[in-house]
Amino acid sequence: MGFIFRQQVPRAPSIVRWQAPSPSWFKLNTDGSSLGNPGLAGAAGIIKDSAGHVHLAYQLALGTGTSMLAELTAVWQGMELVLTHGLAPLVVEVDATTVISLLQSRASGKWEVQHMIMRIVCLQQLLVTDVQHVFREANGAADHLAKEAASLQLTRVLHHDDITGILRGILCLDRQGVPHFRRG
Repeated sequence: MGFIFRQQVPRAPSIVRWQAPSPSWFKLNTDGSSLGNPGLAGAAGIIKDSAGHVHLAYQLALGTGTSMLAELTAVWQGMELVLTHGLAPLVVEVDATTVISLLQSRASGKWEVQHMIMRIVCLQQLLVTDVQHVFREANGAADHLAKEAASLQLTRVLHHDDITGILRGILCLDRQGVPHFRRG
């Protein structure tokens, strides 16, 4: 009948974990969430030092929006907080490769996306930082905050003492270097 079947060779899972920045540096992990696409959206991030201690976390309710706008908003707002609070030098990590591609190419597109890209690029130059990829399995704290921001439409800034529950557990596992498995 002319059918050709290719056997899928399963890839071995890899181990990923949150990596602390160099001593005296800070790390901003961000994530955006859209429950739909478009749908209820939220942006969030968390800023930690080289010991894994939280300096700030934030959540932004975005109303109805796309995942791309939520991801970009998360990066932009996080970098604004870093600048305001003097938390530099800085490493920025996102789990959306599309965001990294857009920032590297400074691609043009819809006005709201292009405007956000230009804001982030300006902040990158001010903070002398780059935006890097992190696997979503190692971005659990930001992912949790973004999903919560979207579903509950929360906007708030959290300090170390404000962090409780599931988020506190995720951060404890990150600080201890507990690995997460990523399917190949």
